[in-house]
Amino acid sequence: MGRARRLYLAALALLAGCASDPPPAGPDASPSSDIPLPSAPDVPPVSSDIPLPSSDIPPLSIDIPPASTDIPRPSTDISLLVDRPAVDAPPAPMVVTGRNPVLSGDHPDPAVLRVVQPDGAVAYYLVATVDQGDFPIYRSPDLIHWTRLPLGAFRRAHRPGGSIELNGHHYCHLWAPQLVAVRPGAWMLSFTASRYDRPQSTCPPYGEDGGVYVASSASVEGPYAVAEHPWEPLPAGGQISSCALRDSLPRSLDGVSGDCQGTFCHHIIRLDSDVFRDPQTGRWWLSYSWFTNTPPRVDWERSNHGEHTSLVELDGSDPWAVRCNAATPQVFVANPHDDATQSRLRGACARCGERLSFTRGRQGEEMLRDGRSWGVAEGPALFRRGRYVYALYSGSAWDSAWYHVAWSAAPTVEELAYDNPRRLVGRLLIPSAGMSFGHGSPVLGPDGQSWFYVHHRLRADACRTANDCARDVWVTPMTFDDRGDGNGAVHLRARFPAEDPTVTVPLR
Repeated sequence: MGRARRLYLAALALLAGCASDPPPAGPDASPSSDIPLPSAPDVPPVSSDIPLPSSDIPPLSIDIPPASTDIPRPSTDISLLVDRPAVDAPPAPMVVTGRNPVLSGDHPDPAVLRVVQPDGAVAYYLVATVDQGDFPIYRSPDLIHWTRLPLGAFRRAHRPGGSIELNGHHYCHLWAPQLVAVRPGAWMLSFTASRYDRPQSTCPPYGEDGGVYVASSASVEGPYAVAEHPWEPLPAGGQISSCALRDSLPRSLDGVSGDCQGTFCHHIIRLDSDVFRDPQTGRWWLSYSWFTNTPPRVDWERSNHGEHTSLVELDGSDPWAVRCNAATPQVFVANPHDDATQSRLRGACARCGERLSFTRGRQGEEMLRDGRSWGVAEGPALFRRGRYVYALYSGSAWDSAWYHVAWSAAPTVEELAYDNPRRLVGRLLIPSAGMSFGHGSPVLGPDGQSWFYVHHRLRADACRTANDCARDVWVTPMTFDDRGDGNGAVHLRARFPAEDPTVTVPLR
């Protein structure tokens, strides 16, 4: 066994010792008007010479003082202990191999952030759905071995089964969190929740009445929404009270409400947020899911009833907010009822027609609501590789054997629109062997070249027959194929994770 591998295993042993620490107190994570069809704006490709956002970010809103910018950087207590090869010797390949699941238990909707430490070592931070209570944070040097940190994202206690209090508001159904690096010393946590003005001793059932909320921290490890920032968490998108367009731009609501507030329903940010800065253009985007009215009010909703996925551009100087501009780009990325997209997905590979549906429920039934077909496209996530930006999203009910992940790709974010026939499309995760997969996070590997999708796995048969619907965490490599279409190696290869649970991660 080489010295590099001995040192690396020693590091893992130290992490395993940390993993034996008792978890923090609290329960473990568990599971009007006519509406036109939104369409892609006909815009030219985005110039690649757009300046990056200034690091001098102004206050989060006009009437709220900004967070301090002289806070120390996040801690650097994780490193990869590897030998440095001699100057005249080629670096020895080093990989770590594991077997899925990499994180057992119930951790739905995982999101992973890659952080490069000042010493050059890479650390990964993972958060996932909890329903009630604080979000636990896990850390890893390699995407395979995870250690739970002693404290959660908010560092607040709560009563089991009830809401958690954050700066005067009370939150239930805390789902789909994401950690985002905004600038050195400034981190964002976005998450889905149902927000109330009063404590909830027992959280009411979810009624598609929640929203997305954002909070900041001086460290990736938290705490977020500190008492010194009493305005946090903020409703995503529309927190600038001076913006005269606030009610007509995409935003989350101040509290629970199932109504679209007299505007188009795609303007109401409901769940599954993903904040993304395009490294090619420096522009910030928020992807999210939204619901049609129940019952549907116009013909378009009757034919397209369900959950959809859209994008909106954020303010480059203040990525906690949507741009206060009537020309703010909005992109309709995924429609679960679009026949053209499903036809292209079916023909994307030899087995891409297997378990392909956006409208199946837990018992395998075609989902109906208000007498209409109900479709689901959710869990969006964006990343860029080379000249293409990718959108990943999940389809069908989360607890069904048809839950899967599809992708689209285009040179610009605007060109990801579902009605753009020039975009590339395909399937990434295909269910099989009684298991389904979905809702995850694309992330660059430790070697800075390989890409992985960190997602959850459902034992769909156990969920259907025994109501055992826990979702554990899997890591699937993303492979980019050249199909001879002149685009290069850009097509994501379809995967059947149930048929090969092993995963190998190159470390350098």
